[in-house]
Amino acid sequence: MNIKKVQTTGAALLIAAMGAFGLAACSSDTGSTGGEDGGAASAACEALTTDLETAKTAVDDALADDDWAQVMLASDVSEPTVKYGLMVMPFVKTDAAERVTGTVNIDGGNYVIEAEGADGVLCQIDQDGAITEAAAE
Repeated sequence: MNIKKVQTTGAALLIAAMGAFGLAACSSDTGSTGGEDGGAASAACEALTTDLETAKTAVDDALADDDWAQVMLASDVSEPTVKYGLMVMPFVKTDAAERVTGTVNIDGGNYVIEAEGADGVLCQIDQDGAITEAAAE
């Protein structure tokens, strides 16, 4: 069972990384299809897209097998593990992020993961995959 989780997580991370590269290739379009605010949030969060999508994939993988109230993302595990009643999923942030949410709270299937860039920009992704710039607290 753990081998299947590791294989699934690895495949999901590969898909997320390839999707991020595809988004980066498409982002060089000069035309804008969204509103001014949507374009600004997308541009500001572009560097954090890989971290946010990879974290979302890890949470989704954890939720695929069980209904967890919290999922922890940790760089010190190599495979999905249950510790202290939490599902701990392997996750390593890129250099683009100063921090990424460590413990994701899930409420009725809804969740938000935040990532802060080195430039202080705070972005988030929700369970639907929508990436937005978040207001700094």
